[in-house]
Amino acid sequence: MDYNLDDYIDRLLNAWSKTFRKMQSEIMQHRELGLTGPQFHMLALIAKKTSCNVSYLSDKLEVKPSAITVMADRLVQSGYIERRHDEQDRRAVLLSVTELGAEVYKEAGARSRKVLRSYFSDLTPHELDVLIGVIEKFAQNDAPHAEA
Repeated sequence: MDYNLDDYIDRLLNAWSKTFRKMQSEIMQHRELGLTGPQFHMLALIAKKTSCNVSYLSDKLEVKPSAITVMADRLVQSGYIERRHDEQDRRAVLLSVTELGAEVYKEAGARSRKVLRSYFSDLTPHELDVLIGVIEKFAQNDAPHAEA
């Protein structure tokens, strides 16, 4: 099979950049709910773990703990998360989602899924299977790749 992989890479990078920038802005921004994209992502991580500490969030979001503290402060002020001391280590602070935070997270998640449905509704079931299959294949491939 004779093809130029660089041509495919160029097409992918162009389409990927344009599509995901647009989708991410629609999926992650929930200003009407008082959430920025990073705050929504942080709220989602806390909600999925039930409670977690700053270092866990710092690792997952790949930012410094001080940035997590600033975002957490805003989410606490909004009433979406709460801080409490860890029962095993009183020095450690755990973050957990409040009832209001859980409601807002659920609403934001439903809005995000609605956006994704609108994009995916243009695809046939076969196209969806192929798209998801390729992404799952990428996700499973954890071998190191050659650097340029």
